[in-house]
Amino acid sequence: QDWPLSVPCCSCTPLASPVANRGCGCTDMATPTSVTASPMLALEWYRHTPLPDAEPKAPAPAPGLTELSRRLVRVFDEDMHCDVCFKQPEVSAPEGLSIWAHRVVLRRNPALRITGNSSPEVMLLPAGVTADALRTVIRAHYLEVEESVGCGEQRATGPSAALQALRFTLGHEEQQALEVVFGPLEAAVRWCSLRNAVATEQFADCKLCVAGGVQVLAHRAVVAGVEDGHYFSAAMRWPGGSSCSSTSAANVVMPEGLSHEALLALLRLRYGSREVDLDCILESRHFAEILDWPAARQQCEERLEALLADAGQIDAGSLLAVVSHAEESLSMPPRLKAAALSAAVRQWSKVTEAAETSLPAGRCAELGALSRIRKRDGHVCSSLEEYLHAAADDLVEWEASLASGAPASARKLLERAWAHWHEMLFEYGYIFSAATAESWRARVSSRREALREERARRKATEMRLPTDKVWFEASAQWREVPANAICPGGLEYRFDMQTGRNYARLCI
Repeated sequence: QDWPLSVPCCSCTPLASPVANRGCGCTDMATPTSVTASPMLALEWYRHTPLPDAEPKAPAPAPGLTELSRRLVRVFDEDMHCDVCFKQPEVSAPEGLSIWAHRVVLRRNPALRITGNSSPEVMLLPAGVTADALRTVIRAHYLEVEESVGCGEQRATGPSAALQALRFTLGHEEQQALEVVFGPLEAAVRWCSLRNAVATEQFADCKLCVAGGVQVLAHRAVVAGVEDGHYFSAAMRWPGGSSCSSTSAANVVMPEGLSHEALLALLRLRYGSREVDLDCILESRHFAEILDWPAARQQCEERLEALLADAGQIDAGSLLAVVSHAEESLSMPPRLKAAALSAAVRQWSKVTEAAETSLPAGRCAELGALSRIRKRDGHVCSSLEEYLHAAADDLVEWEASLASGAPASARKLLERAWAHWHEMLFEYGYIFSAATAESWRARVSSRREALREERARRKATEMRLPTDKVWFEASAQWREVPANAICPGGLEYRFDMQTGRNYARLCI
């Protein structure tokens, strides 16, 4: 490749490693006696595609309870949206002994015989049951472990573990009293899964209303949470939300633009499903953020990132839709935005035709330029301006480290890289602003001229030239050769017959 991978080791060739300098084996100059580290250059960050986020990604939680189970446990602990009360007859109950719960969760236990909306809202307990034991048994119904957790960990964190630990603390009479209502405590392994238990329209206590008058039944305990789902919590508190009565279904108006299909897909995720509907994944991700369902949004983003990693399997229209969504969404994680951009640049030849109708002309031209940069150098930047800034910084750093006695091959590599940079700057001027591009070109030319003059002075000092002689520092462009200049070998010369002036340049 013509592009430098990092700062040259001494003055000749770019390093294979972007971290530390190494000897280059040149015979025409001294080998450094010590090895010093050079900074990683700007463009080297873009070899890692997609780019890392600005902040380190939080480590994934250790396998344990499912996300659905953790949410419902919090809801139970806070006594939110409960619809069934366990208590003892007043004649024998201690003062205030009553535990509230959710029938949609308790229906997983067949011993409770909660099979329909006609199930009682008050369940009486035999005498002799303490509040702590009752709460532990009911809370166990909300526990469900991840499928990836091994059998040993399931026994340690699942409902069976909670009930087994409770049995060691219960007296014989209290255990019998609890089993009259809840069935054998060791039979928790035969309960249906929590996800299957809540996947029902039974005991639904809210209606989600979308455009067209379509209503979808749901459960407040699932859609609204303690730490998330604040859209629903606010809607149910709002006057007219029908949340004042636990016996009436609250009507919650969904945000404008949310389709019936996307709402159903989001509800499946909220109710514990791991399957993301690809047909409406962008809409689902967008409205999951509005509804304050972070777990559903994360599932959509993880599925999107997996799809973008194998972008060759995505059709052009879908890929461009993902790119447009990523660029327009302010809350899209930087890593996902970079993955979308990287996929579009890598598959640009496939999406070119579709992009002409779905993206602005300027953005199409910019993505085309970024695609050529990626094919040439392997770098994927988010914009042409970002690439030009990084590349200019790298090339100036390379030129500043170029010794006066560097071989012609190193100079040619540098000049070819600068030529490519100027080509991309011309593209930038054509797409955005020619005046800005020319101002940029002038600033870079001024920096390069100062570096050439510095190298010429160092070379003249090294060669101990007389004061009336100067060293000629050639470039890829024709430059006038002063009458008192000493020129290096291997240059190309031109003589102007009209003015009598000599010009020289590197042979690229």
